[in-house]
Amino acid sequence: MRVKKLLLDFRITLWLVALIISLLLLFPKNYVVVKSVSETSPFYGKVYPGDRITWINENPVKDVSDVYRFSNYSGSIRMIVNDNLVLGDVKGNLGIEVEKKTSLKFGLDIGGGVRVLLASKDNTSSEILQATKEILENRINIFGLKEARLTIVDVENEKYIQIELAGGTLSEVKEILEKQGHLEGKISKIIKLKNGFGTLRIGNKNFEVMKNNSEIIIDGKKYNVNETFKLEDIEFQVWNYTENKIILFATAFSSSFEKKDIKKVCMVNEPGVCQVYILYNPKSKVYEFGFSVSITLEAAQRVKKLIENEEIYYSGNEAYLRNAKLYLFLDGKPLRVLEISAGLKNSIVTNVMIQGSGKTKSEAKKDMNVLQTILSSGALPVELEMVSVEVIPPILGERFLNEILWIGLIGEIIVILIIFFRYRIPKIAIPMIITSASEAIMILGLASLINWTIDLPSLAGIIAILGTGIDAQIMIIDEVLRGRKRVYSITEKIKHAFFIIFSSAATTFVAMLPLLSAGAKIMQGFAVTTIIGLFISVFVTRPAFGRLIEEIIK
Repeated sequence: MRVKKLLLDFRITLWLVALIISLLLLFPKNYVVVKSVSETSPFYGKVYPGDRITWINENPVKDVSDVYRFSNYSGSIRMIVNDNLVLGDVKGNLGIEVEKKTSLKFGLDIGGGVRVLLASKDNTSSEILQATKEILENRINIFGLKEARLTIVDVENEKYIQIELAGGTLSEVKEILEKQGHLEGKISKIIKLKNGFGTLRIGNKNFEVMKNNSEIIIDGKKYNVNETFKLEDIEFQVWNYTENKIILFATAFSSSFEKKDIKKVCMVNEPGVCQVYILYNPKSKVYEFGFSVSITLEAAQRVKKLIENEEIYYSGNEAYLRNAKLYLFLDGKPLRVLEISAGLKNSIVTNVMIQGSGKTKSEAKKDMNVLQTILSSGALPVELEMVSVEVIPPILGERFLNEILWIGLIGEIIVILIIFFRYRIPKIAIPMIITSASEAIMILGLASLINWTIDLPSLAGIIAILGTGIDAQIMIIDEVLRGRKRVYSITEKIKHAFFIIFSSAATTFVAMLPLLSAGAKIMQGFAVTTIIGLFISVFVTRPAFGRLIEEIIK
């Protein structure tokens, strides 16, 4: 009857429910998934990010070490991927990076990852380097990569940007960080020649064009192939020429550090506002993606001025411009060639669709995310190069985590023995062990629920909470057994103990708030887990412990 009454107490019920939910959230997932596949890997195009590997060459795969043991293997590889057999001949490079699927997300110091040192290719000021760091942080945040820490470090009087990417891969770092992010939209202008003469029309103005052997003369000035010039505040480039025509590229819009014609990049499809799509094309058998980009009014007027005199042709029911096409360049490299709808000739449109494709849906989505991220964060003010790359395997982190757990367990046993010798009541030790363990489980369970990264400062926070938890438990026991004599009721003694516990918790909470600021990012993990632990211990575990002690003493 007393046990039933105890279980129905709201403090015990809340504690048990929270413990069960936390255990379910932390239920282990013993399998390995692919993070990335190198283009040089024999499994490129056969194995994709997110695939589950359960078996390699008759050996079961339950940990990352079971895959990485084949990293430098040469010979035939047989893998079970998503319950299907995949074959490949490896020549010293498996080219597959994997991660163990776990309920918790671990930081670089535990789960492994990549540490990269970036340097500017040209001498640059501290202000420009700081601006570069901020743009890189935006890219990482938008792309949704795992926990990343960016710092400017000084090595032998040279400043570098150091990036620590937990759970990341080198390919992810290269894709996001090495790109300058300078996007240009160029419209082709074809000038037809008759007897070496032609006309370049920009809006309502005409400019005379001549070609004499290899000499190209535009508006009375001579230019060679690849040379640039300006007309009507529009930058042109001599792209190529033949006997009968000259091909120019006109920069319609540009997104560089100095000039930003791109106002907004659509990240999520919003009907009536902006568009994002990924669709399978059965004809080309690829996944095509597209997302809209909002450009400035000045850039839109520039586009109209360049295309309003172009001829129209029809493809099925769609009308396009015959000679004018939109060429997209990213960091000077061709990205995509787009047809221009004839409907843009007589209107000013501030939305442009950026399109692309991938062999698989995940590949198309990844390429689209990279483009969206780079365009959203802006172009880098300097060109960067990797001067140091350190890949940290997660195997060492897991071993380190196991050692911490063992040390924690030993510490808990020592504390319990001290408590036993002090109070000589065996029944007190059991709820202390259970309560301390449940606090750790609930903190980790909530961290799993909110997808918080567990790093070394976070573990320090958990240890600190367990330590203060033991203090609070001792305070409750001391108050009950040796409290003020003028207070006779056990319940009143526990209430007095909780007044001290709440006051202490409030002080600790206030002390943690400054550590949550961006300036103390390295200690954010400690602050967050400490605050989580405070709320769990004050409102869940310590009231339950107080109720258990009250029942035991009675």
